[in-house]
Amino acid sequence: MRVDCGDFSTCAIAEGGSVRCWGRDKKGELGDGGGPDRSNNAAVPGLGRATALALGSEFGCALQDDKKIRCWGTGRIANDGKVHQRARATEVSGVDGALDIVASGLIACARTTSGVTCWGGEPKTIGTPPSGAFSQIATGFTHACGLDDKGGISCWGTGDWAPRGSFSKPPITGAKYVATGDRHACVITRDNKVACWGQNDAGQLGVRADTEGHKKPVEVPGIDGIVKLVAGESATCAIDGNGTVRCWGGNSEGELGLGKRSSDERPTKLSSVAQVADVCLATTHGCALTKDAKIVCWGGNADGQLGDGSKDRKLEPSNVRW
Repeated sequence: MRVDCGDFSTCAIAEGGSVRCWGRDKKGELGDGGGPDRSNNAAVPGLGRATALALGSEFGCALQDDKKIRCWGTGRIANDGKVHQRARATEVSGVDGALDIVASGLIACARTTSGVTCWGGEPKTIGTPPSGAFSQIATGFTHACGLDDKGGISCWGTGDWAPRGSFSKPPITGAKYVATGDRHACVITRDNKVACWGQNDAGQLGVRADTEGHKKPVEVPGIDGIVKLVAGESATCAIDGNGTVRCWGGNSEGELGLGKRSSDERPTKLSSVAQVADVCLATTHGCALTKDAKIVCWGGNADGQLGDGSKDRKLEPSNVRW
């Protein structure tokens, strides 16, 4: 199983490879052509067996076992030059041999056997991926970053993340994994620690909040043994080798899952959930998938994106109805 968070919805790959979604459906985010919000999950029609999953602001995508990608919802979701409205699952054109897919905000990117292809926004907004192979990619609202085979990072998009921008080419080697939020990014370093760069207005870099743009990565104190990393709008979460989740940064809707709504730069353990296999973060909420295939979510819930049958904000992890 896998889980991913969109800005207003959440989806998971269930046993057997079906994709099940819950949350807002105003823009067709649940893959059924649009309708009322849904706080209980249901399968996305028109998909084969999914192996990877990625959600943006108003759309979702699944990589299927035939290496084809199908997306649903609203936006330039099919890489065909059209703006789709509340579309059902639609095959993405011009992407062959897909190995993985990521999405956030307005854009989606696929890592393929021949490089990286991105779509979703205007071409001038999403930029052009550098040539060459990446072992892993990550997306923010209007930018993306790739990890090369030497552990270096290259980013593309707009503003500070454009090829000549302040944050596009951090002085990093030996990185094992990259994650990027809307205005910051982080890597798992060669010694399984975490280092972050970019904006730090909510403490999302793991140090006291400031208004300085950090061009050089800052090591996040107090954590090591990290195996998975995710970034939301202004928050970050990491999973260590024991399946423990720690989160830090912005927390206006409780997206850190710590029982409060104040920001905190200190990586803090989610004490009510253990043995976590996967985790996701979006604008106002987060979710975790445990090793025994249970899903919990926390944070903002105005659209039912926590999947617990309510629309009440949850400051700590709450079980998804399955």
